[in-house]
Amino acid sequence: YVPSFWVRIRVIGANSELTKLAPIVGPILKQLGRKAESLPSFIPQAIHLPITTGSIFIFWTWLCLAFSDVAAYFVGRSFGKTKLGKIAPAAEATSPNKSLEGLLGGMVVSAGIGILGAWVQNWPHYIATGAIHGALLALLGLIGDLTASMLKRDAGLKDFGDLIPEHGGIMDRVDSFVWTAPYSWLVCAYIIPALKQMARAKVAIPI
Repeated sequence: YVPSFWVRIRVIGANSELTKLAPIVGPILKQLGRKAESLPSFIPQAIHLPITTGSIFIFWTWLCLAFSDVAAYFVGRSFGKTKLGKIAPAAEATSPNKSLEGLLGGMVVSAGIGILGAWVQNWPHYIATGAIHGALLALLGLIGDLTASMLKRDAGLKDFGDLIPEHGGIMDRVDSFVWTAPYSWLVCAYIIPALKQMARAKVAIPI
């Protein structure tokens, strides 16, 4: 049920406001849309319209999650000295190889992408809101990772599968998207609209 919040986010803002990349991306999407319409009806269209505020939000949020995972892995592998289990015993029990340095590396990279995404989406105070959003995504993604590891250990499994070599299975590729879903829905549906409304009200107040 929890990941279903991504579907709820997708339908938010059918009449989405233009992003800063709209002048570049718009013509490309129109061209792709024309090609999709020319395909036989039994082939799914390449682009599902409308491109909502929620779908743009999902794109940048998933970028944060994907790159935070990659950064956490490489930073932890290269510089990880402080085991996360020293701070959180639950992490030691479920995933003893994770390090504090890896977590911080993932949070920094995710925060950087979050800032870029916030700027593109015209968020108020985009540096602060984007950085906080990105860092929280990395943190919640870690909780999803630890949850998946706990499920594996409870089931007596080392991996969820062997479809992807050198990985713990498909579940290890999507575990970061579980607990980030309801948080992201709150951000997209309520927090960012509220911040934008406050920013517009502040501009409207005569000096």
